[in-house]
Formats: sequence, C-alpha cells, structure tokens
Amino acid sequence: MAAKKTIEFDNDYFHFVVKQGWLHIGGSEAQAQAIADNLLLAGLQGKLYQGLGVIEALTIPFEAGALDPKAEPEIESEGPTWAVYKGNKASGHYVCGLMAETAISKAKQYGMAIVFGHDHYDGGSFTAYTKKAIDAGMYAQSSNNSLPLSAPYGGKDFALSTPPFDAALVGGEEVPIVTSLKLCEGYDADISDAIIEDRDLHAPLLVDPETGELTADARKWGALIPGYGRVADCRAPWTFTNPRLYALNIWNELLCAIINPKGVITSELPPLPTDYLKPGAPSPVGGSYILVIDPSHFGPLEEVQRKSDAFVRALTQSTPRAGFDEVQMPGQKGQQAMRQGATSHLVMDAHWQAYKDFLSRQGLTIEELNQRWLQQVGPQVADSTMQY
Repeated sequence: MAAKKTIEFDNDYFHFVVKQGWLHIGGSEAQAQAIADNLLLAGLQGKLYQGLGVIEALTIPFEAGALDPKAEPEIESEGPTWAVYKGNKASGHYVCGLMAETAISKAKQYGMAIVFGHDHYDGGSFTAYTKKAIDAGMYAQSSNNSLPLSAPYGGKDFALSTPPFDAALVGGEEVPIVTSLKLCEGYDADISDAIIEDRDLHAPLLVDPETGELTADARKWGALIPGYGRVADCRAPWTFTNPRLYALNIWNELLCAIINPKGVITSELPPLPTDYLKPGAPSPVGGSYILVIDPSHFGPLEEVQRKSDAFVRALTQSTPRAGFDEVQMPGQKGQQAMRQGATSHLVMDAHWQAYKDFLSRQGLTIEELNQRWLQQVGPQVADSTMQY
C-alpha cells in the first residue's frame, strides 16, 4: 500500500493562498478570512481530511453556481436564549462562526444559548466554533449534518449523514477537554484515498448494494470526480460497526435538522457528491447548531477550571498499558500545537494539486499567487515558504 504523500506548509503561506483564492472568485473578505482560518486550524489539529481538502465541499457547489462566496447571513428569528440563522447560501465556515458569536453573547447574558443554522454549505472543522467558546471561558458543542453517505445500522440504503461533532470546555493550566470526531465510520475522503492509493479500506465498512454484504472494496463502488482530490462518489453506503455510534449519529440529527426549525433531514438530501454539481441542487448541509453554556452563571469559573485540570491529570498520569508510552487526552497533540505556536502543518499532496486545479479553472495560477506572496513578505521568507 502506498503511503500518503504530504507536503509541509508554512502556516502563513497556507492562509494566504486559501484566502486569496476565495477573494479571486469574488468572495467577501469576511468569508475568505473565515475559510482560511478554519482550514488552517484543522491543519494544526493534524486533520488531513479537514484541512485544505475540505474546501472541495465549497468549490463543488460554487462551480455548480449554487454557493454565493459573498453572501451575508441573517438572523431569521431569535429569542433571549436562541436564534436561527439563514445562511443565504454562504460557506458554513462563515455562517457557523457568526452563529458561535451570537450563542456566546446570549450565553454570557443568560447562562446558555442554542443557535441553529440552515441554507449554508459545509462548515469544515467545528473546532473553530467550539474554540471561540473556550476562548470566552465557556463550553460549546456544535455540528452540521451532511449528504447521506451512510446506511442505518443493519440497512443498505443511503439515509444518514457523516457529520463532524465537536465539544469543548474551557480549561485551566492543562489542555482543555475537547472532543473532535466524526459520528460515522468514514466518508468520501476515505473513498478517494483508497482509490488514489489503489487499496481496500482498512476494514469492510461499505454495504455492497447488490448483495447486502459488507465490503472493503472502495474501488469497485467508488469513483473519483475529475478535478478534485478529496471528494469522491460511492454507490455503496457506509455501515455502522456498532449500534452505539448509530445512536449517536441519530441523536446529532435531532439537533442539526429535526429540532432545528428550518433544518432539512439527511434522508431527504441526494446521496452522491456529484449530485451537487447539478443545476438547482440543494446544499449538502441540511442544518447546523451550536449550544453554548457559560459555567460562570452556575458557580465560580475557577472551580470548573480546577476540576477540569484535575480530571485531565488523573487521565494523563494513568500508568500506560502495554504498547503505549503515555496516556493522552483526545486532541492533545493538536491543542499543544496551537498553544505552542506551531508554524507549519501537513497537507495531502492530492488536495494541493486539486486546489491548484480549481484555481486554474477560475483563471488564477499558483505562480501568480506566489508572486503576490513574494511582494508581500520579501524574497528571503518567500523562498523558504512557497509551494509549487
């Protein structure tokens, strides 16, 4: 099996080429900044699929004429502890950031708040939104649903999303307690990887649509989308290996779309990424939410931080079992990278090549962007940071 090919990117250069690319297609400054911030944060977390590659979840609907790169979201309705945002077909990176800021503001006043979103596109790494809350001394959890790439547990039809889920609580001296994961077994990026690397998935996690048996053969049922490096079609849905993850996925759908007054349930969305290249296609995101709690309303924040630190130490100071050198908190490496001011991160080569292809289709070359970068930072910095 071929190893994943990655490139080490300077963070500032990465942010520059992402932001400038969005501005080039007519995007607003606010959307461009939000997207570049989000993709960089995901890269620092070490999430290869949620960094540069996830921009394809925006470029596909943009090239279909659906996503509006300069749209301004609006609050459609609200109360003291809740709000509903209409994204007006903007990127989820921008909309979900505004949702987080609104929820934090309301929670600061009333102790907790929930904000729903709809009519927007993919939100990338949801750490970007929960991080806003922990930076404000609070707790948050957030997600959006997606096109139905998974079958229900025991079923063989596309019906459930492959959603991100993030939760985070402000910490003290130790790393904050965070959860950042997908509530599924895999998604389209795993399919494209397997095809590009000419291999099976790591386990039989797809449902053969003909036999109903489980299979690891992504190459048989998957297909790359020309011009893209992360997103791929697959005519075989993902399964769930246990009912617990299945139940968590359904619970997340309750908040993203069922309780959300304007949310669209996953099972009503088309199942293939190429469906969203068609004129008039809906957003592959049916709905989103962020729930924020300000713990200082219920007791001293310092006590919350003390208990958080004590819990983290109790876990990380646990004696490692055989095969482990240490015990870490979930997301600890990424949190430490952000705290320590890491200056670079890894990007998959296939995602970089696909991004350059997208820019080329929009009339912009990486050579032009590199020339702008050179003028901005000077030859010494440019020579050591530019990619080609």
